[in-house]
Amino acid sequence: MSPLSAFTWALLAAFCWGFAPALEKVGLRGTVDPAIGVFIRSIGVVLGTLLFIPFLPRLSGRVAELTPRNWIFLCLGGLVASVIGQLCFYRALKIGEVSRVVPIGASYPVLALLFGILFFGEAFSWSKMAGIAFVVTGVFLLR
Repeated sequence: MSPLSAFTWALLAAFCWGFAPALEKVGLRGTVDPAIGVFIRSIGVVLGTLLFIPFLPRLSGRVAELTPRNWIFLCLGGLVASVIGQLCFYRALKIGEVSRVVPIGASYPVLALLFGILFFGEAFSWSKMAGIAFVVTGVFLLR
């Protein structure tokens, strides 16, 4: 197991996700179509994944353990988030301000919380609702 806490890993993810749009905004300058941007970004993801595999030999045997259902849902998640969602995000980033587009695009925890409660039986709490209310308020203020 990792010596880093979930909080630390989440902060590292937030740093990456906060820094990446600045790089992507620069990459979308000029006449670059957002769809081409998503295509090129996807190449970066594939190359990054391929370069990462040799450092994780324990993964090769684990892939065979996946069921067809695992493959289908993980691939669908990739399609929805990394292709369709990213295309929508790039279109917004192309025409909007990074300081507005990113926080609004990052408001997905609102839906994730609702899906978690509705489909996975996760616990409802007032603290979760208060956090979501702050996110919704922030999105409203940035519109």
